[in-house]
Amino acid sequence: MVKSCLAIGCASRCLPNSRLKGLTFRIFPTDENVKRKWVLARKDLIWEPKKGDVLCSRHFKKDFDRSAPNIKLKPGVIPSNSPSHLYEHSYSVMDSPKKLKHKLDQMISELGDTKKSLRNVLDGEKRFQKSLRKTIRELKDECLICQETANRLEVFCRE
Repeated sequence: MVKSCLAIGCASRCLPNSRLKGLTFRIFPTDENVKRKWVLARKDLIWEPKKGDVLCSRHFKKDFDRSAPNIKLKPGVIPSNSPSHLYEHSYSVMDSPKKLKHKLDQMISELGDTKKSLRNVLDGEKRFQKSLRKTIRELKDECLICQETANRLEVFCRE
């Protein structure tokens, strides 16, 4: 028999029953805030836990309440990033390659939009600085401000 730990995006390698002794599995919390903390503990921004996904007990460091008949996690416990056991977890993405490609395409598109927006902001800043320099020159030429004030204002006109 093989158990898998879909623990925050990881699946344990095939483990014989002998290596599963004492190993328990914890279902992800239903409270969205706590669930988010569990996901962020893994620092895995791609994977989202689905209903029924579990986390093996080895992701928790002595964070269990053993006073009750059923061993439970202490309230507010967040799993560690890596399990404390010696065998490795192979980290995997639960989404299909097609879905991941779609997400990547969306992110690339958003990045392009963000770059355009940034260019527009920078172009607007250049226009503002040019206009400010012109206004400072005109005020100085009409003797409405002194050279010292003009120098101070020109600090805002970065090249």
